[in-house]
Amino acid sequence: MTELSQHECDLFLLSSHQDYFADSALTRFAGRGSRNIHGWGIAGYHRGRANVLRSADPAMDRCGGDLSREFYMATKAVSSSIILGHLRFLSAGKVSEFNNHPFKLSFLGYDWTMVHNGTAISHETLVPHNERLLLESDNDSARIFEFLRKRIIEYYLRDSRKSLIEGCRKAYADLLETDGGEFNIILSNGHISFVFIHHRTFYLLNRKKEMGDAALLSTLRLTDDEEWIAIEERQNKEAKMLVFSGPSLIFNGDIPR
Repeated sequence: MTELSQHECDLFLLSSHQDYFADSALTRFAGRGSRNIHGWGIAGYHRGRANVLRSADPAMDRCGGDLSREFYMATKAVSSSIILGHLRFLSAGKVSEFNNHPFKLSFLGYDWTMVHNGTAISHETLVPHNERLLLESDNDSARIFEFLRKRIIEYYLRDSRKSLIEGCRKAYADLLETDGGEFNIILSNGHISFVFIHHRTFYLLNRKKEMGDAALLSTLRLTDDEEWIAIEERQNKEAKMLVFSGPSLIFNGDIPR
């Protein structure tokens, strides 16, 4: 892994059947990803609707080394069975709240949210200008999400099985075929979450909780005293795809080369 690929955005997912605050895990996430200074975002769901909080300021205070007050308040405000988090290190687009993840788009009856790290090679050609929806965002991740949305809808409408898992897998495979960039992605519709591991290790932990277990997944190992499982792409495959329903990993497959 190159130094460049080590220094990039970080991703976070909590998946459970029970609503939780992830303030402790998100605090560790911000601390261990503190070099990502170009903003942060947190998304959760309430009754199927996505709520997204974002800022172009660092999650960690630059002077004192503590959590920024805005990030701290956000971790206390989001209680959800699915929580996505993102710490941005700029690779494309300007420093702006609108370029911070998670992004949100509504289609097929769901609010979808997405976080991404990596870089598209030709993101300006991924989606025609007249088909773009995230108009205030000028970075590659916004175009990637719009591309995936279009391909998921196309697959869903033409395939009689109406499989969201297969639709997301096919859309991601189309993205890899269309653009030769790097794409670690977490995508959720508020019920199930899709994780694509392309070029960087993820760490998975199933945390036992009294009210119901929760799966934690991140590009950062958030604690040193728990048994995190390292998940990497297989060398003979293009990428790995995981699907979570609550704390359960319901699909673990590969995107073939």
